Amino acid sequence: MLKAIFSLLIVVFLASAYNTAYADDTPITAVAPPVVDDSLVRFAIIGDLTGGERQGVFEVAAESIAAMKPDFIISVGDLIDGGTENVDQMNREWQSFNHKLNKGDLDFYPVVGNHDISNPVMRDWYEQTVGPRYYHFIYKDALFLVLDSEDFSDDFFADLKLKRNEAIAIYNNNPVDYPNTAYAKMPQREYGEISAAQTQYMTDTIAANKQVRWVFLFMHKPVWQDDNESNFKKIEAALGGEKYTVFNGHVHGYQYTQRLGRDYIQLATTGGAMIKSAAKNMDHILWVGLTDQPSYLNIKLNGMLDKTGQVPANGDALCLRDDSCAGAR
Repeated sequence: MLKAIFSLLIVVFLASAYNTAYADDTPITAVAPPVVDDSLVRFAIIGDLTGGERQGVFEVAAESIAAMKPDFIISVGDLIDGGTENVDQMNREWQSFNHKLNKGDLDFYPVVGNHDISNPVMRDWYEQTVGPRYYHFIYKDALFLVLDSEDFSDDFFADLKLKRNEAIAIYNNNPVDYPNTAYAKMPQREYGEISAAQTQYMTDTIAANKQVRWVFLFMHKPVWQDDNESNFKKIEAALGGEKYTVFNGHVHGYQYTQRLGRDYIQLATTGGAMIKSAAKNMDHILWVGLTDQPSYLNIKLNGMLDKTGQVPANGDALCLRDDSCAGAR
């Protein structure tokens, strides 16, 4: 009997407490909305597309990026196949790339690669049709430096084209002989070059924007890996103790290096040929976020599934894994 009375008292007490806390005249308010960080920067970087493009792969990346809605997209070069002096062919290839990118309302910032300007004619076309070969922009107090690693003199560029054509002919006849060609032995083929004029532009831009919270540098070839190169070292010196990150492509393999206490990140491919090497093979995009410090996330294309659980753009039918893919070399 006492137990029953005690239980009844508890029920009455709880009911009274409920009615007191949630009386009819007490307004019910919504929970606090998410706090929006207006300083947050989010952008996607695409790796090499051409240089043995594997059909259909880039479309997977483009459709996936569109769904992720970054602030903008940027590349590390080699967006078209190039190797031609036919302007109509250049225009067709650039139109094809833009169609594949299908960026909608997203801004896209190109970086010039050796396939994009493989001779003086292509360089002139690029500047007239695509945009400047090197430039900068500031977004939410971050400085973005876009470099041209094919910044050769006209005479050197013409000579490079001849050596490249000779090397390609030798490779097509007997690949074993390719390493002995003059072109294969040129450091500019692997590392590129930065002119004095471009160096001055970059160092002046850095000096004029010392107040930014971070600096991001983008180039196609890893100029910084050339021990005998001096101009990019001047750009690094101008950056000094500034907070910066360097991105490059060209090698078709992913590699992370810490240099001068900073992150130097080499992207692999976003549809280009997978080349067997010590670097990591994968088709991916690199997602970068910036608040006080940048964060980096490599997202493999075969891990990006749409709402149906399928790889976008019919990607389930493609090989997106590693250098075991057909056509890897």
